[in-house]
Amino acid sequence: MSIQSVARGLGRLASETQIRPVSGLIIVDGRGRVAMAYQEYANQGWCFPKGGIDHTETSAEAAVREAREEIGLEVELLAMEPLSFTGRAFHDSLGFGSPRVARSVIHKPVCRYFGERHEVTKGESPGDSISKGAYDLIFRAWTVELGFKPSEPEVLEVFDATRSMLVTWLQSPTYHLAAFRSHVPHEMTGETDEAAWVNPLEIIKRASEGVMTLPQKMHGDVVRVAAMSGFMKMIEMAAASAQSSDRPDLW
Repeated sequence: MSIQSVARGLGRLASETQIRPVSGLIIVDGRGRVAMAYQEYANQGWCFPKGGIDHTETSAEAAVREAREEIGLEVELLAMEPLSFTGRAFHDSLGFGSPRVARSVIHKPVCRYFGERHEVTKGESPGDSISKGAYDLIFRAWTVELGFKPSEPEVLEVFDATRSMLVTWLQSPTYHLAAFRSHVPHEMTGETDEAAWVNPLEIIKRASEGVMTLPQKMHGDVVRVAAMSGFMKMIEMAAASAQSSDRPDLW
């Protein structure tokens, strides 16, 4: 195996726009409210919890994990076809978002958690897996350069040698509908400034206002979902099987 030849092929692919699969959730409680996260990181504003899919996960598994890590909720995914979008393009390393390079850093040690101050004590979890986007990109570069498919250990070896390479990523988010089950703030990993329950009518109103600056900004994916004709039907369906939270509304 020549890591150098695969790295050259990887560099050529990385100069083009590459898909980074992301999984998120629209979480509804028994009172028909939607869970939202406020994140100043990357100017996201108010958003649905979401994150990159690891190569060892399905989209559904990643969504449930993100519910715990980003917004501290235990959920049950509902049997509804997920919503898929083409997100924004951005530049970051091949290793961006991969557990293999995680260092248990708590970026936001304090979160306003559904009306209460919460101190985060659990950082992002290091592991052997890498993002699905990185895995698929290396797999493709290897196959093109060497003419056969790599094993997982071979993909990870290339990743370790090239993880700082800059890639033009295009987010490809998929949102699952989920019913709230319980609050698990101890599972949060310090990615969120505030977690809150929001009335869906308020989401529709604020999304339609088109505010582009923090702290009132609604993430672009929220704006797209809130503008869907079936948005309120989705909320009603999820609320029918969800537990009710006793935490207050945000607005």
